[in-house]
Amino acid sequence: MSENLLKALLELFAIIAKKGTVTEDERNNVKKFLTETLSEESAERHLKMFDGFTNASATDSDTKINAICHKINEEFTYPQKIILALQLIELILADGEIAEEETQILDSVAENIKLPSEIIAYIQSFALAKNIEDFESDKFLIVAEDDKKVADSAYFIQEDHLEGFLAVLKLSGTEMYFVKYLGKAQLNMNGIPLRKNTITLFPSGSTIKGEKSQTVFYSDVASHYKTDDSTPNISFVADNISFTFPNGHQGLHNVNIAEDTGRLVGLMGASGSGKSTLLNVLNGNERPTGGKVEINGINIHDNPDAIKGTIGYVPQDDLLIEELTVYENLFYAAKLCFDDKSSAEIEELVSKTLASLGLTETKHLKVGSPLDKTISGGQRKRLNIGLELLREPSVLFVDEPTSGLSSRDSENIMDLLKELSLKGKMVFVVIHQPSSDIFRMFDKLVILDVGGFQIYYGNPVEAVLYFKNQINTIDKDQAACIECGNVNPEQIFNIIETKVVNEYGKATDERKISPKRWFSLFEQQLVVPKVENPDPLPEPELQIPNWTKQIVLFFKRDFKSKLANRQYLLINLLEAPILAFLLAYIIRFYPENEKNEYLFIDNLNIPAFFFMSIIVALFMGLTVSAEEIIKDRKILKRESFLHLSRSSYLFSKIGILFLFSAVQTFTYVIIGDLILEIDGMSLTYWAILFTTACFANMLGLNISSAFNSAITIYILIPILLIPQLILSGVVVKFDNLNPQITTPDKVPLVGELMASRWAFEASMVAQFKSNDYAQPFYELDQQMAQSEYKTVYYIPRLKSKLDFLSRNIENRETEEFAEAINLLKREIGLELEVVGEDKFDAYHKLTVDKFDKWTARKTEEFLNTLSRFYNNFFNEANSKKEKAIYMLTSSPEKKQRFEYLRDNYYNKTVANLVKNTNDANRIIEYDGQLIQKIYPVYMEPQANHSLDFRTQFYAGQKHFGGYIFNTLQFNLAIIWLMSILLYVTLYYDVLRKIVNFKKPF
Repeated sequence: MSENLLKALLELFAIIAKKGTVTEDERNNVKKFLTETLSEESAERHLKMFDGFTNASATDSDTKINAICHKINEEFTYPQKIILALQLIELILADGEIAEEETQILDSVAENIKLPSEIIAYIQSFALAKNIEDFESDKFLIVAEDDKKVADSAYFIQEDHLEGFLAVLKLSGTEMYFVKYLGKAQLNMNGIPLRKNTITLFPSGSTIKGEKSQTVFYSDVASHYKTDDSTPNISFVADNISFTFPNGHQGLHNVNIAEDTGRLVGLMGASGSGKSTLLNVLNGNERPTGGKVEINGINIHDNPDAIKGTIGYVPQDDLLIEELTVYENLFYAAKLCFDDKSSAEIEELVSKTLASLGLTETKHLKVGSPLDKTISGGQRKRLNIGLELLREPSVLFVDEPTSGLSSRDSENIMDLLKELSLKGKMVFVVIHQPSSDIFRMFDKLVILDVGGFQIYYGNPVEAVLYFKNQINTIDKDQAACIECGNVNPEQIFNIIETKVVNEYGKATDERKISPKRWFSLFEQQLVVPKVENPDPLPEPELQIPNWTKQIVLFFKRDFKSKLANRQYLLINLLEAPILAFLLAYIIRFYPENEKNEYLFIDNLNIPAFFFMSIIVALFMGLTVSAEEIIKDRKILKRESFLHLSRSSYLFSKIGILFLFSAVQTFTYVIIGDLILEIDGMSLTYWAILFTTACFANMLGLNISSAFNSAITIYILIPILLIPQLILSGVVVKFDNLNPQITTPDKVPLVGELMASRWAFEASMVAQFKSNDYAQPFYELDQQMAQSEYKTVYYIPRLKSKLDFLSRNIENRETEEFAEAINLLKREIGLELEVVGEDKFDAYHKLTVDKFDKWTARKTEEFLNTLSRFYNNFFNEANSKKEKAIYMLTSSPEKKQRFEYLRDNYYNKTVANLVKNTNDANRIIEYDGQLIQKIYPVYMEPQANHSLDFRTQFYAGQKHFGGYIFNTLQFNLAIIWLMSILLYVTLYYDVLRKIVNFKKPF
């Protein structure tokens, strides 16, 4: 009792006593009360204070009472006022009756300190009652051997071997319990003697025990006063739980827990004892390697769908979206739980939850990060718990709710959890170094020792006595401090971890009692309480939104959080245009000439710009997505108990990232094209860069899902980008790669896996063949280029092979001869498919055995004819092109327009690259065939089978499934296909499973 409370009590009683004369009996009653409540010295001092109040000069008692009550209202809490009224009534009733004047003063005091008359009436009734049948109200609970004389309106707990009875009073609107023992035996509350026939506060977590009677627990008493009868009965059983980590280390050993509705269970233990592991096994996050966990007889690991909505989980770390307000965090959580509620009902539910959490005043504040706080640590913890309270799970698991909080905030959090348990919820809490008040709140306590050994399970206050008795301390029968009534839970661990002392009197590292020994001692006394097998679990009130609605909600929540993060928004929106400006401005090259002006046609750096643009798109796509899932992982863990659709979350995340990538690449293209004067291709380049960025988004989401550290992810980004640089075909030509991984006829397989290769090829080919200047002439240029290749390079190479064969007819057995004639036959066969098989009647004699001079002469005649055919083909296309150019330049205006298109739509460097005219090898021999290296952009695809789409770099067309596709559309389709495959790996968490795979020892 506080000094101010005691002083007010004595002053009020002095006023009551002075209404008559302060008799010796009244003074003795005050002395007795003070002696039983305080130390001898303090009791004597306060008795003198009482005497001073009674001897003070007479003043108007009503005025004095009003002054005292005014001071009480300013300083005292509601529970303190109740205690003051109770003690005042007890002092008045010391003589066995209440006089009329005393009643008037008592009523006046109650009215002034705002205590309802109903409360005063129940306290008076409780104080006056002497017999068991006097307690006639549902506010009373009787603990006795039988209920023969107990009123029907009162609650009853049977307690064998209890002499007399215990009466308990619970006052409405409070969680305050008062107890009075009427009997002859000596009972102890928390190890301290309980005064007989005196009203005593029964604090949370307390126990009352006699020599013969069993223990009366606070939780047993509180459970009888449950007001919410609609709460379903829940049984929770953990039967011989053991857990082994992937590395073979056993984290839990045969843990047993059995609880029913309305319990607050604490999980305590030293560091490394397995508290969090046990919590994760109990809540279903981890599967036990032995034993089972059941809720109402349902195995939670084998039938997770059957307990959907039953379990809630609040991990130690924040589950908040820091960019959203307190209200918005709860609002979106509610929307994901209750699709059947209207917006008004959701708002009402959120407002009600905020009020119960004491967060109404902060609801419009942004949550903020722990380093940039907007709300306090205690408010953050309450909000975390509130996210689970919205859906009211029957079983709630909370990991370290008081960690890092002040003592006041810690008590507020635990008060909230205790209130939940009193409403019928079952709450499991991992706790570390609780205060006495918090320790008492728990109904049951599970203590683990290092290595996951369970060494205690039972009432918290009884735990102190249990461990003291194990080592036979002097005060082994005393759980709480006699003077202050506090329980020190720290002494439990002091006993558990007592060290062996060496000959010098210093503590060693060796413990007196090992964890296995404590476990063995506990097993000998373990009695797991039996819980009733209640009815089947009720259907959860949750109404999870459908797949589409989940996407919309996830999208809105994530998008709103990104809009609220101004720094994130500015960087991501300005990054692309700034990079585009810097790159485009730096590479805006033009040769020195008379006009000294920039022309797109002469800019040597356009291919470099295209390539760097693709790398920028990859980089932006990766960085914008790299942290998306890892930062949501804790929230996803909590929401996993709702069984929400993983694909809906991923689709919403992908939708936002694609939206950002679309804006980023659009601004990049617009700025880059304006500075470099790339006309007519903006939509094409945006499609290429956007597709590339989307691929990078999917790649970033995969690594974000697979790894546990943002630092690791950002270290990985260069590792992912460097192959895109090296194997793009730009930095190092594919022909110059290690011969073991490349072939001259096609892009190497490692290159085919790079999105940069497909994007860069699409950009170059599209710029060359799809611009307004080149597009009308592409087919004619293709005809001329292929004819030129045939006549200048291909046919002369065949003639050289024929000449070799003619000179070596006599040495036809050589390997060189066979290779030459096979190559000649293969290539001529391909040409016959073009000009007709009837054009060469000696084809069947192009074999090692049949080749002769006649065949050589016929072959030479065919090759000459073939050369004339391609010359005519070239001339025909050339003539058509010249006529077309003539028509386009037939007037000064048309000529000016034609030259404008050439200078602003056509680029020489791009043309040289896609034609490969800078390569000295125009044609090469490889694997028994001739490979064309010049003019790849004009080559027609030739596939060995319908699914073979691989070609040389810069090929203008692609073949697949018997169809011919434009390179731009085909390459974009390939990148999108790669993105889809990455989505599949993301959905099934393939990369995370690979990364986290650990082979057991």
